[in-house]
Amino acid sequence: MSPSTKKNKKKTIRDVEIGDHVRETSSSKGKKRCGEVLMILMDNPGDPTLECVEIHPDELTPLEKGSDGLKTFKSKRSRLKLYTPRKMLFKKKTFEKGDVVRHKRGGSFRYGRIVCFVHPDGLYSTSHEEGYNGKDLLECVEIDKKPGLLQKIGADGEPSRFQAQGKDCKIMKVITTDSKGEETTMHKLDLSDEEEES
Repeated sequence: MSPSTKKNKKKTIRDVEIGDHVRETSSSKGKKRCGEVLMILMDNPGDPTLECVEIHPDELTPLEKGSDGLKTFKSKRSRLKLYTPRKMLFKKKTFEKGDVVRHKRGGSFRYGRIVCFVHPDGLYSTSHEEGYNGKDLLECVEIDKKPGLLQKIGADGEPSRFQAQGKDCKIMKVITTDSKGEETTMHKLDLSDEEEES
C-alpha cells in the first residue's frame, strides 16, 4: 500500500492506539460507556482486551468514582468502536483572521483574506479576543483566485479591500502542495466548477 493510500484510509477500531477515544457498541448494563484507551492487553492478538478510563461522552473528561480515583473499565476490542462526540463531529469552523473566503454577490464571487473584524455600528469588536461573534463584518484584502492568490491592487495603488457579512461568505480550502504532494509557494484555491467559471 502506498503512503498516500495509507494516509487516506479511514481509521477503524482495528487501528486503535493508546490515547484514542472509544465507545461500547453493546453493554449488559444498558448504558454504553465511552473511554480513553490506557492499555492494550495482548491476551488475544485477534481481539485484545482494552483497558480504558471512562470519560464524559461530550466533554471527553475522565469520570471519577468518589475518592477512589478514576472510573476504569475493560472491554474486548470487538465490542468497541472509535468515538467522536457529535458536537465535535458537526462543529462548524468559524471565521478567523488569515482565512481565505469567497464572498457571493448576486451571481458572482470575489475572494479575500480576512484581515480584521468590524462591528456594524462602529463599536469595538469582541471577535478579536473571543472568536467570531456572528454579527461583525469581515474586512478582507481582495485576492485573485488564480494560483498564487496575489492581492488585487486598487486605482490608488493600495491593496483593494472589501467588507462582507459572514452569512454571505464561505471559508475556502487553500491547497499548499503541488501535484507531487510537496510544499509550494504557489498556493491555490480548491474551487468548484461554478467558482472556476465565475
